[in-house]
Amino acid sequence: MHLQTVLILSTLFLCDAKLPRFKQHTQPNDLPSTIAQNSQSSRILQTGNKNEKTSRIVDQYRTRHRRESYASNSYESGLIWAHAERLDDNGDVILRWVNTDSTITFRLEARTRGYVALGFNSARNMRGADLVVAWVDDRYGNAQILDCHGLAFDDRAVADEVQNYEMVLGFQNDTHTIVEFRRQLDTCDRQDFVIGEDTTQILWALGPEGSDGELPKHVESGSRPLRLLQPLPKPDTIPLKHWDVKINNLTIPHVMATLFWCKVFKAPELTKKHHIVGYQPLIDSRPIRNGKPVQEKNSLSPVHHMVLYECAEDHDKRQWNEWSESSGFFGPARPGELATCVTPIAAWAMGSKGEFLPENVGIPLGEKGGVSYYMLEVHYDNQALHEVLDSSGIRIHYTPALRAHDAALLGAGVGVSALHVIPPKQNAYRTVGICSPECTNSTMPEDGINIVSVLLHAHGTARKISLKHIRGTEELPRISEENAYDARYQQSRIVPGGRKFFKGDTLITECTYDTTSRDKPILGGYSASQEMCLSFILYYPRTELAGCYSMTPVVEFFETFGVQEFYGLNMMQVENIFLSSGYLENSPTELEAITRDHSAEETAMQGDDQGVGLMKDLVIKEPLEFRNKTFMAHLNEMPWHEPLLTEQIEKTLYRGCHMTFCKKRDDSWGAPIQIQNYPNYTEITSNDASEKSCNYKSVRLHSKTNTTGSSTINKLQSAILAVWIVVIIAR
Repeated sequence: MHLQTVLILSTLFLCDAKLPRFKQHTQPNDLPSTIAQNSQSSRILQTGNKNEKTSRIVDQYRTRHRRESYASNSYESGLIWAHAERLDDNGDVILRWVNTDSTITFRLEARTRGYVALGFNSARNMRGADLVVAWVDDRYGNAQILDCHGLAFDDRAVADEVQNYEMVLGFQNDTHTIVEFRRQLDTCDRQDFVIGEDTTQILWALGPEGSDGELPKHVESGSRPLRLLQPLPKPDTIPLKHWDVKINNLTIPHVMATLFWCKVFKAPELTKKHHIVGYQPLIDSRPIRNGKPVQEKNSLSPVHHMVLYECAEDHDKRQWNEWSESSGFFGPARPGELATCVTPIAAWAMGSKGEFLPENVGIPLGEKGGVSYYMLEVHYDNQALHEVLDSSGIRIHYTPALRAHDAALLGAGVGVSALHVIPPKQNAYRTVGICSPECTNSTMPEDGINIVSVLLHAHGTARKISLKHIRGTEELPRISEENAYDARYQQSRIVPGGRKFFKGDTLITECTYDTTSRDKPILGGYSASQEMCLSFILYYPRTELAGCYSMTPVVEFFETFGVQEFYGLNMMQVENIFLSSGYLENSPTELEAITRDHSAEETAMQGDDQGVGLMKDLVIKEPLEFRNKTFMAHLNEMPWHEPLLTEQIEKTLYRGCHMTFCKKRDDSWGAPIQIQNYPNYTEITSNDASEKSCNYKSVRLHSKTNTTGSSTINKLQSAILAVWIVVIIAR
């Protein structure tokens, strides 16, 4: 576990009234500054009230010896758990859950005889989090549960005013504490987290032995991003075959922070058409110590993401066979013919367990039904500069039992290029990639296509990603959307009910970034220190379309940053470089004479940088005020703290001109490269607030108990509820 996570969560789940460190937060414009400065005594009083209330509630639980009991022979609730995840690396904390349309039930199994705590938040810390703490009383064996929330500006928790979690059962043995509890997805309580479709940061903590109701400082804690509401995979009822496409003992040098490796594979020899129905990652990375690869339990793999592509058919089978038998190629140095490997088949990124396709679709495999050769592209993110031996790849699951429809993957979004710039010091900076109506009109069938799932992909500063659907001048409901994106957890999202997409419709991939912690601009590229904005779209029926992207035209891009001319290259030449390799080869003499020295070692370390190195080579000639600066130096020196500047740049690059690209499976153009204005359409508005029926009140869950004496328990619960009301009023 990272030290930072430990420090952030170092006081997680302290539902104790004896830590008066709460600071009352004043929203902007709530009070004049003079009143706010003189309100310290009021804040201390409010803090005291919260602490007193928390102590009363905790004391009630500690003295409630007969709140509810569970027979030792009924430790299982009988629920079938739809999902299960390990929350820690060792498997000491297991979370299982199942949900209905309105409720969700959890089972938490933890190696502790103290309390167990679970939290839900959009951030990786407890501030403002929804927290639930449970324990089994050592003396009486009764399971207890407490609904808490993290304070907004202090790493401490207090009990909620309304308790919305309900214990289903709880017990402990010699090593573990197991609790099951449930809640509404939306409790209509402002102090609770609304569990929805977005990624949720799941927080957990374990108390020391004997921490029954006392809730002292935890002994272990952590966090993990998960989507709690996701459809169940439907495994095939027939046996599946598998095909492993793996890198073979590739040594990742310690001098490269970013490495792209491409390996050609020949498809299995099949006598008839088969369907790919799923895939799983095969991660095998071993650090090299003293010249030998070793297995280390907590070592992190440098594999960042992997994509398996179909390659267009080629009559020169001998050459392709040779490539399939080779160890592979460094990305920028791969043979030119591999540029025909453009149709994605499987896309995996960090945090994903892989995918199984919906039961009505499959991707054709093999020469009889698909193609003969495939290319695996693996991106290694080795910022720590370790030497690693890697044999990672993807396991492809396929079957001769054909599905109803031939499916395919379509890549869309912002073209990966250094022309994709995200300024620093921005809270919510947006960029977009457009799949134009000209492209979809020329490549899709008359009846259109059906979109079934989407994998949204970006890097570490992305916070939101959405795939928009435009028809004519109207925006339709979003095809897919993630409002709490976490690059550590990239699992594809099923589109409920599917989505019909017609010829002439437009796709827009929009990414929102938080760069408040960055001091310099971030450029687009493959490195984890750079950024992306992509959608991988699974659809049927299969078409010839493989990729549909856009980027800012070169002239408009440099004009946006006030640059008119470079030494040695006109804008048309610069554009051609970006549209080819992104590298400056055979530099003009005038440019070589004035180019600032930049580290060749740094360029080599970053590997395939898609024009990042070029940004450091281009030297400004006009205007005079920027003359003799490299473009990268010019970017770094811009006053990014000025909101008027960054807002205008965002507006120009977002709403301005876009150069669109439409690639077919054989690497030919599905539509000519065009420069187009951003589409004019009426944006969809969210009606979530107006449609909500919540008045922010308690929603009590109905308990289903199998224990004897239920009427006595119900009377006791009624009495407890009365005590709760007194406590709440007393605060």
